[in-house]
Amino acid sequence: MTSAPPAKTLALTFSGGDAVVTGAASGIGAATARTLMRSGVRTIRLDVREPEPDPQFGADTQVCCAADVRDTDLTGRLAAAGIAVDNVGYVVNCAGIIETTGFGGVTREQWLRCLDINLVGAYNVLDALTPSLRRSPAAAVVNIASIEATRVVALTDPDPTPQYAASKAGLRMLTQSAARALSADGVRVNSVSPGFVATAMAAAHGDTSSLPPSLAPRVPAGRFATADEIANAVAFLLSDQASYITGADLRVDGGFQLS
Repeated sequence: MTSAPPAKTLALTFSGGDAVVTGAASGIGAATARTLMRSGVRTIRLDVREPEPDPQFGADTQVCCAADVRDTDLTGRLAAAGIAVDNVGYVVNCAGIIETTGFGGVTREQWLRCLDINLVGAYNVLDALTPSLRRSPAAAVVNIASIEATRVVALTDPDPTPQYAASKAGLRMLTQSAARALSADGVRVNSVSPGFVATAMAAAHGDTSSLPPSLAPRVPAGRFATADEIANAVAFLLSDQASYITGADLRVDGGFQLS
């Protein structure tokens, strides 16, 4: 009887402190929090509504809190909830919204809401937690951008949504600005730009079990990504193994950029 060949593995390590993940109630945020907790990283899960605790993990590994990324006293809000952020070494900005409007007639309120959450909110979280990041022995930030930050995408809808695309393009540049500003303190800042991911946000456009006819010829991988696949990319950029990567954007789009 022959024994099975040994598994081929390469472990990711995390030498920093706790992680803060925004938008952690669902989708990519929930998947990212789960991936980090599975790796042993204590994770503070934030969302505008308090995330449901993941039953796989105990209170020593996860902390759930309702918090709005637009809150200018975010650390005070967390402190009031009994959550200390002195040991935070990782930040993942997943919180975001998209209101599919098409190009014409987007109101000022719609513009400001999208920019305030997707872009200004990410800056607010990063700025609030920078003192802790600077103290961490290893510190990294990942912002969740989008393929729409650099390319007009109007395949599932007749028109692009300009305020969403602009907010994600701004987030890409915020990533680079922050990487430059914080590099002297040993804080790395990168972004991940997902393509078409099977989340509740995507499900608003239809079934995500298979690509619709408008997308299928344009995605060489031939399917939607899972939220876990995006989370794995985020985890890599946070890990010690990505220690020489900062100011970069990792596109996870199944080859869409090639079409």
